[in-house]
Amino acid sequence: MLWLKLAWRNLWRNRTRTLVLLAAISGSLAFVAWMQNVASGSYEKMIEDAARMGSGHLSLHHPDYPQERLNELVFSGDPAMSLLENREGIVRVLPRLYVSALARSSRDNRAVMILGVDFEREHASNPLLQDTKTVSGRIPASDTQNLAYIGTRLAENLRIDAGKKLVVMFQDLSGEITSKLYRVGGIFKSGVTQLDSATIFVNRHSLATALGNSDALHEIAILLADRDKLPEQLAQLQKACAAHKDIAVFSWEVTSKQIADAIKIDSAQFKFMIFLLYVLVTIGTVNLLLMSILERTREFGLLRAIGLDRQRIGRLIFFEAALLGLIGSLAGLLLTIVLSLYSWHYGLDFSSMFGEAEVAGMLVSMKINSTWEWGWMFGLAAGMVVVVILAAIYPVKKALRAAPAEAMRHH
Repeated sequence: MLWLKLAWRNLWRNRTRTLVLLAAISGSLAFVAWMQNVASGSYEKMIEDAARMGSGHLSLHHPDYPQERLNELVFSGDPAMSLLENREGIVRVLPRLYVSALARSSRDNRAVMILGVDFEREHASNPLLQDTKTVSGRIPASDTQNLAYIGTRLAENLRIDAGKKLVVMFQDLSGEITSKLYRVGGIFKSGVTQLDSATIFVNRHSLATALGNSDALHEIAILLADRDKLPEQLAQLQKACAAHKDIAVFSWEVTSKQIADAIKIDSAQFKFMIFLLYVLVTIGTVNLLLMSILERTREFGLLRAIGLDRQRIGRLIFFEAALLGLIGSLAGLLLTIVLSLYSWHYGLDFSSMFGEAEVAGMLVSMKINSTWEWGWMFGLAAGMVVVVILAAIYPVKKALRAAPAEAMRHH
């Protein structure tokens, strides 16, 4: 207790220096911990948007489909859907077909991807199939067989409007080239160039029939109520799919690999930024502690002369560093909680500056609500305490290097 009291008194002998160092420690910690919470919130947002626009948190496919993406790699929808019935934790299942095709109007043609969907199911969850995205016409009803919902750039390239006809040509499941006539029911604008220029949504049953198998599916996207339960749900579905050779289950990290890779790269860059910031804090701490110790060289020499050994003087300096680290880290944690509480409750809206961002072909909202990464917050705080204590090693060695007589004579 005596050492803590002495360390506390020594810290406030130069209030300005101590306050500057505490501000650097607490500010640095608050910045990186809060940014970690914001980054985690942005990752959650990216994953959720990718799941709703793409293949869900989990998805059922033919085992080779995620790698090959060939039209003929289909599976039967009825047995696959039966695997998902009455399963807890699943909030929505979205059966789909993906067919590469050539779209032709009376004026031009373009290579496209046709998505066979159930419009009513998709309307409840898919960000693309929302009324706010529709710029002309409307989203086709679920029971409409021959209406298409196309992107704005594709409509411009084909020079057609809502109500006009277009023909799509593709290879059916038997390998024959077939064609089907659709009428444009609506035109959407997502803001993603790839989607707006080469995507057509149609009724799944009409597309499956044109392929030659009315029960064919390329994908069943599965949205979970709680993504933390994903490993458990994945294991259960893998067991359920084991009896079906043409059905396999995949996680979003496989089907949305570009998003997963983007998150990994961004996370690695952020960790490197944390490392650099901690290095800067270490340099600043060493500098300020060294200045403080050099000013007290005579004092340390006197303490040595009256019998205080090097170990105890070193302990005193380490207690000072530990108090600095603890006080700074606690202040930084408190500031992190205040900042995170605001960004968690109200969110950070960057849409006025950037609109909606395109990441790996997916549309990502720029309104971000931070999450609470308590493990990271306390881990960063503990790391900051350790950094400050380690920063005291060199100043301690410097203080103890001079002999008592020399310290009192020259300082």
